[in-house]
Amino acid sequence: MNHQQKEKAIDTIAKEEQPRIEKYIRYNYDDIESVHFTDITINPTGIPHVEGYVNNDKDAWFDAGIYDKHFEVALSQSGKLLMMLKPEFEAEGAAKSVSEIEAEEKNK
Repeated sequence: MNHQQKEKAIDTIAKEEQPRIEKYIRYNYDDIESVHFTDITINPTGIPHVEGYVNNDKDAWFDAGIYDKHFEVALSQSGKLLMMLKPEFEAEGAAKSVSEIEAEEKNK
């Protein structure tokens, strides 16, 4: 991937995936006042990662991996952010994916 292609890919990720990541965080975590994005990288294997933090607290960081066409659920996080996970989603794999959240919103 050349530099121009990489820049275009990063712009697309920012426009399309950041809102999905924010939706996921706001739905699955308590007390989210703000979501800040700090960096978008594409690792050597071609997997995009979007980094950021919540509530103006850089210790409550996340790294969202986009492994398929769109971000769904792959979120690495600090212990501080993990402590904000809603109790109903504490079981491993219990957090709702963006597609599940959107389907629920559509059915309201």
